[in-house]
Amino acid sequence: MSTAMRDFLYGGMYLAACRFANIERFIERISVEIDLDAAADAATAAATFRDLANALPPSEPIQDDEAALRKLVADDLRAVAAARVPDADTPVRDRIDSAAGSIRSMLVDVGLDLADADLHVVDEFPPPFDQFGWAAFAPDREDEERYGIPTGVYFRRSGLRPLYSEALFAHEIIHTVPGRVDPEIQAMGLEEGIAEVLGTCFAATSAVPPRALRNVLTYGRHGVERPKLWSLYRDHTRQAFLLYLEFGIEGLVELTHRGRAKIHEAEAAVFAGTYRGLDLPRDNWNDVTTWLLGSFCNGFVPSHVFTPLEVVLIDHVDEQRSLVEVCRRANVPDSVGVPVLKRLGSESALFVRDGEHIGYSNVRHYLRMSETAGQPAIRYLPPRAEAPQR
Repeated sequence: MSTAMRDFLYGGMYLAACRFANIERFIERISVEIDLDAAADAATAAATFRDLANALPPSEPIQDDEAALRKLVADDLRAVAAARVPDADTPVRDRIDSAAGSIRSMLVDVGLDLADADLHVVDEFPPPFDQFGWAAFAPDREDEERYGIPTGVYFRRSGLRPLYSEALFAHEIIHTVPGRVDPEIQAMGLEEGIAEVLGTCFAATSAVPPRALRNVLTYGRHGVERPKLWSLYRDHTRQAFLLYLEFGIEGLVELTHRGRAKIHEAEAAVFAGTYRGLDLPRDNWNDVTTWLLGSFCNGFVPSHVFTPLEVVLIDHVDEQRSLVEVCRRANVPDSVGVPVLKRLGSESALFVRDGEHIGYSNVRHYLRMSETAGQPAIRYLPPRAEAPQR
């Protein structure tokens, strides 16, 4: 199986501090310019991304969101091209096979009973699950009895992604455990949050750099104008984080072994604020897991999302600068940028306008904070418009 240009784009994104707030729209913009299905190696892909990044920015002053978008997409592409993905030329299926052993070992070492956890990569999911657009799923014994689907972890071949798929395998393998206890109960809800904690934020650290895992969570769960499902995953991860802080890895492993009915009871206790009274052991808090969950659930500010033109202007806001100077530094005509800045001054909570100047501003603070953390605090939302024309 060869490695496609798409794999290098995703691999670089998960290690780069990209500023897009909707991953699908970013990929769609790139796919207009590059054949992402073409076979490539790491050097060729990086050169292709750099060439496109150099060609995208407009040569004229930035008049609208489309021109601003091209500049911001180019910045993200440069970051992707510069990222160094471990084993970048290794096909994704081989990456998952390589990671699976260490992921399983890490979970078995903390007492999780992994039995029905074989890996299957298929072109299409077996019915009735072929109607869903999932990248992976873990059918349980109820599915095996009702539909004849062997238990395990299934990946759709077209959905394989470097780094992401290794993390997703760690997530899905958690579902195989409660699925043996009471498979007739639906797996959604807190179980998804537990799978994110035990799988993505704990076991996957044996195979995927923590920075990439943080981006997997941020791009996937803090995205804007994406399907509501991913916001639910974020919310249930926050619930599971509360249980992790109280009971540690050992408590979550025990709850997973008790099955889905008990997980539902725990979810109700979290919702009611009575979860500290759950009869679970308390032990084993992992430093990297705690950092990932704290950063994703509590530390990240998902609300500073603006249009591309607004972001280009915001990047040049500083205390005591005139609105005209901000526009000129941003290469935006005064007639276009000044009205936008005046509106943002009363809406954004990032700065206060004092007449024709910037009075107070937190923009520099957020930009420095982003650089230090390697994670953008101010992001742009690519519009749903048609592909850009240069």
